[in-house]
Amino acid sequence: MPYATDEIFQTLRDARQVTGLSQRDLSARIGVPQSHISKIENGGTDLRLSSLVELARALDHEVVLVPRKLLPAVEAIVKKASSALSGKARMQATVLNRARSALARLNQAHPHVPELERIDQTLRELANFQLSGSDLDAIRHTTDRIMKLPGGPNSLPVIQRSLKQLRELRNQIGHAEPEAPRPAYSLDGEDEDA
Repeated sequence: MPYATDEIFQTLRDARQVTGLSQRDLSARIGVPQSHISKIENGGTDLRLSSLVELARALDHEVVLVPRKLLPAVEAIVKKASSALSGKARMQATVLNRARSALARLNQAHPHVPELERIDQTLRELANFQLSGSDLDAIRHTTDRIMKLPGGPNSLPVIQRSLKQLRELRNQIGHAEPEAPRPAYSLDGEDEDA
């Protein structure tokens, strides 16, 4: 049944590209060589189910079994939801994925630094908000700083400062006052007809 697997591999490749991850970024995120990601995307390897699930989740997807009768409805819903993603949502996903990829690379160089896990958790929490352009710029700035970090103990203060800044951003967004709801319609003109 090569067609079914080709479709899965294409979906994985598309998901990676939409999120703005390179094969190298994705390989760092899930801990496999970049060449293995290439083989997966090109159908050159027999992918284990556990690897498929891990790869899908790294791309913010889920693997589910759907009854065949419901497949057209599920595909229609997924297609509509995918096309509804605005450019802003894609940009947010790209910025956050770039940050998490930089963090994954840094985690390889510093495997026992608990602040790195806290940064990753904060980035996952930020993904639940609609981020403004200035929020995304702040995350980009932090990502750039993380990507330029040298190895060794001198990087710990920068990691701690990055964590503090991301948490402050998360708290600022999370505790912001919501906009007042606007009425769906106005009754101003009704008095004139009475």
